[in-house]
Amino acid sequence: MKALAVVVSARKQGNCFDIASYILDQLKEKGAITELVNFWDYQITPCQHCEYECLQKQLCPIEDDVEAIWRKVWETELLFLIIPNYGGMPPALWLAFSQRSQSLKEPPQDKSFVSAIVLASPHLSSGAQWTPSVISDEIKWLGKKVACFEVINNNGYELGNSYGGLIKEIEVKRRLDFIIDRSLKLATQ
Repeated sequence: MKALAVVVSARKQGNCFDIASYILDQLKEKGAITELVNFWDYQITPCQHCEYECLQKQLCPIEDDVEAIWRKVWETELLFLIIPNYGGMPPALWLAFSQRSQSLKEPPQDKSFVSAIVLASPHLSSGAQWTPSVISDEIKWLGKKVACFEVINNNGYELGNSYGGLIKEIEVKRRLDFIIDRSLKLATQ
């Protein structure tokens, strides 16, 4: 089984990276082939300076890593999206990545699974509820079956906050273990 974790954070290593690493380490121990895509390591450019080539069924003129990442997302059997909340919305990197998908073919409808983990602190930013809503709509478009969708308030724990350390919380690991087991069970049935 191939498992991909996508870290949609503007930070190189933080709570999202730690969560993705934990998930992939657990899956690797269970025999999965794993890969981490950390947006930090890729060039993701927003829509700009074009003539709507995508709407004319032409290739997008922007040359970056967006198409390669989308291909990985579509080809994996088990996808984990780990997305923080920035100012009440998904990160700008996610919005750019998502918008650029319109220049690609529709994703194949298949039997693979997706699990999403959204880190949102509702008391720190207005509109924090929009991030889970936006991401749930994105997941519908992916054409994958949903295994789990979890919202974690990263400021709801003693050790974890916006700056890291969330993975050290026993309750967070317990929730992640459930997501891993449920996702793996569904994907291998």
